[in-house]
Order: sequence, then structure tokens, then C-alpha cells
Amino acid sequence: MRVGSEGDMVRKSASANKPFTDLRVRALVKGPPRDHLDGATPGLFLRVGKRSASWSLLYRVTGHGGESESGHKTKGPMRRIHIGDYPHVSLAAARVKAHSLMQIAEGGEDPKREATRTTSSSRTLAWLVDQYVEQYATKALASGQVGGWVLKRHWTPHFGKRAYASITRSELTERLKLIAASPDHGPGAALEARRWIMGLYSWAIKEELVAHNPAVGLIGREGLRQRPEDLRPRERVLAIDEARAVYKATFKMPAPWGELARVLLLSLSRLSEFSKAERGWFDRAGRNLEVPGTGHKNRHPKTIPLTDLTFVILEQRPVGESGPYLFSTTDGEKPTYSFADNYANKLRELTAVELGRELPHFTLHDFRRSGSTHLTGLGVNEEVVEMLLGHKIKGVRGIYMKHKFLEERRNALRLWESILTAPTPAVDIKHRAQ
Repeated sequence: MRVGSEGDMVRKSASANKPFTDLRVRALVKGPPRDHLDGATPGLFLRVGKRSASWSLLYRVTGHGGESESGHKTKGPMRRIHIGDYPHVSLAAARVKAHSLMQIAEGGEDPKREATRTTSSSRTLAWLVDQYVEQYATKALASGQVGGWVLKRHWTPHFGKRAYASITRSELTERLKLIAASPDHGPGAALEARRWIMGLYSWAIKEELVAHNPAVGLIGREGLRQRPEDLRPRERVLAIDEARAVYKATFKMPAPWGELARVLLLSLSRLSEFSKAERGWFDRAGRNLEVPGTGHKNRHPKTIPLTDLTFVILEQRPVGESGPYLFSTTDGEKPTYSFADNYANKLRELTAVELGRELPHFTLHDFRRSGSTHLTGLGVNEEVVEMLLGHKIKGVRGIYMKHKFLEERRNALRLWESILTAPTPAVDIKHRAQ
């Protein structure tokens, strides 16, 4: 049999019909992922995963299948309910709970609905966020850690003590408006906060932790925009003088934010590729950053070639005594995850001072679009630029061409480095690409 959502049976198990003992359960949880039925308690099974084990119950609700020809109530489709995690819930406790829930089902009530109603009325949003991050986001999503940071920054301080089922759509909308209007956050942060609160409640609906989704129909991009140019989709390209001003401004930023912004500008990498970088990823001999699949957006390993300036920045990062992370405010124990809003605002302010004038809003992700635009304009091969950005080559060439353009990418970044650091006009630098 197979594992699935509600109504699906458990995985085929060699332990079916064999009564559990405490000794046997301890042995099963050390084995491979599979479901094991308890022969002593109808419907009770132990679900063993890669990192944890839990108790669940299969049941049918009397009367949910209608009535038979003779007028008897028939049972509905098979359903599954989570009882608790092992070893927090022992075998004996799981059996007692399973028996109680089965009695509710035989009486015509769905125990899952009762459990959802009781849980959602007492559990807080802070609890829901923790469950979402630990059970789903960090395991299934490449940006799960960032999502947890966003939820705990924008939502739990304001609604964390509230029952998550009591929060309304209007309250979520008002909070998003405040984030968008805040000088410390802005429309981009509000859009990101919207994305993750919607993801949180969608997961809660799927897990049947809540019956109503207040995040459906939230205020959108247009409503969060404060100025006409806000949240325009992927259009911002920094001019050469603006990019140079950003580079100079990074030297006036406090650590590690200045170095992190400078590395992103020099390497045209995604924020997560360096914000979560561990010292073990730093290949000094090859002068590369080896990003594993878990640290990359598309979950494929990526080699980032380093120019001299980028190499020096990583080489000079202090060795944290509490953890392996290169860019950290906790002595290496935790990565920076995201670029704090107040520091992003500070970078924009310092850039305007360097430039001697106000400039349109930009984000760190705009560095990638800006660098790739200018490098392509200077004659760098488009496939080199695509691979520099970590994109896959599409079509037949992408299938059969396995050359990684490592040194070509490094040379392109050297050209970009010379553009950022040279005082000469961009028109003079163009000759270096030819």
C-alpha cells in the first residue's frame, strides 16, 4: 500500500498483526522509514521517518457513508489522525488515545474535527509558526529558514500570543499596510511577509490545524505600493555610476553587512548563497565557493568562482568560535539569513551620498540584473552570463552541453570587478572585453 493524504492507507508493513511491545517499538524507530501496524490496537500505527517517529490512527466514522438498504448507518471513507510523536507519547498512551478516538468515530463524530476545533482555539500563532518551520519549511523549502525569520520578525511580535484561529483577514491586511508604509521595512518587506503568512495558513489548512484560512484574499501588490515605481517586477538596473557608488558605500557599512553586500555585488550571487555560507564551502586552493544543493535555490550544487577581491573578503572573515558561518552576528553560530531592513536602508543612504544625488530604490537582488545586463552589453557570452547567475541552459544545449564555463565566469567577474573599481568611464572599459 502507499502513503498519501487523507483516505490513503499506510505503507505495507511486515509488522502488521504483530502486537507492539516497548522493546519492539524502540527497535522499529531505528529502522528504515515505513509504517508499522499495531496488531493489538485496530487502526493504530507507528510512522517511522528519517529523523523522527509518530503515532497515527486509521478510522472510519459511523454514518458518514450514508445508510444501507436495511437502514443501518454505514461507515465513511478511511481517515487518518495524528496522535503524537514518539517517544513523547509512549506506546501505552498511544493505545489509550487511539481507543478514545475510535469510540468517538463509532459514535458518529469525526475525532479530527473535534481535535482541530480544540487545538485551534487554544494554540497560538507563535506555536503554529514553530510547527510550520520545524516540520515543513526548513525540510521542504530551500528558503525555509528565511521564511521562519520573516514570520518571526513581522508576525509573531504582533500576533504571537493570539490563538491562530482567531486572527482575521482584516487584521492581517492592516499589518501588511503598516509594514509597507514603515521606513524600516517598505513594500518589498510587506510583499515577503504576505507570501509567508499565506504559506503558513495554507500549510495549516492542509494539516487540518485550522478550518478557515484568513490569509485568502489579502491585500496585493497594488495595494502595498507606496510610490508608482515600487514593486515593479524585475526591472531595476543600476547604472555604472550607481553600481560604483554602491561599491564605495559598502566600505562605510558595519560588519558583516558591508562585506556581505560587497561580495554580492562583486559575485552577482543570490543572497542565500553567501548569507548562509559555511567556512567549509570556501575552497582556498581552487579559489571558489562550493555551494551544496541545500544552500542553493534550485537545490543543485553550484561552484561560484571568486575574483581576487572576493577571495580576500572571505579570507579575512573572522573565524567564529560558536559555529561555521562566514557571515554571522552570533560569532558563527547562526547565519545572517537575510539582509536586515535597516542596514539595506543605510546602504541606500550611503550610496546616495557617494553619488551626490538621490537615486531610485534598489535592492541587493538588483545587483544580479545590473551586472548581467552590463556584462552582456560588453560582449560577454550570454551562456557564460546565464551560468554566472546560476541559471540552467535551456533546450538541447542544456541537455548535452556539460561545460561549466568556470574560468570564463571568473574572467567575466574580473571584468565586472574592474568596472566597479576603476575611475575611468564605462566607455573606456568596453575595450577590455574585446
